[in-house]
Amino acid sequence: MAGELLKQMTGIDVLHVPYKSNPFAITDLIGGQIDFMFADTSTAVPQINGGKLRALGVSGTKRLASLPNVPTVDEAGVKGYDMSYWSAVYLPANAPQAVVKKLNEMFARAATSPGVLGLLASNSSTATHSTPEGLAAFQAEESLKWGRVIKAAGIQPE
Repeated sequence: MAGELLKQMTGIDVLHVPYKSNPFAITDLIGGQIDFMFADTSTAVPQINGGKLRALGVSGTKRLASLPNVPTVDEAGVKGYDMSYWSAVYLPANAPQAVVKKLNEMFARAATSPGVLGLLASNSSTATHSTPEGLAAFQAEESLKWGRVIKAAGIQPE
């Protein structure tokens, strides 16, 4: 999806090569069988720091602390590009509101705790906290964005 978004925003023609995992793709990238890839930081950063890969851009909207000299794709010239990885915590739809409130408060505290921040930093990640309503709005925006990319690319479920 990251490559498809880049393709649509720039008009470049690239061929998607599916891999079962990033380590397999990185092996082929290092070996010259493929030209470029979007990779997760936990797989790519050690290879970048080891001099085996060259980072061209960070796909999110902010530079990574672990790669401070690598610009974002937006900074590198593809204005508006954002392919950020995110995850969220979910409960059943009928969860009691008191439970939702308590868990949301706990995650708010965790998002700023030194232990969590240290763990996330070691993986070039950050914590963002929101309300359940904020998450729902964010998810709706993401669904619209990626729905447009999928439709434009003609991607079909397998």
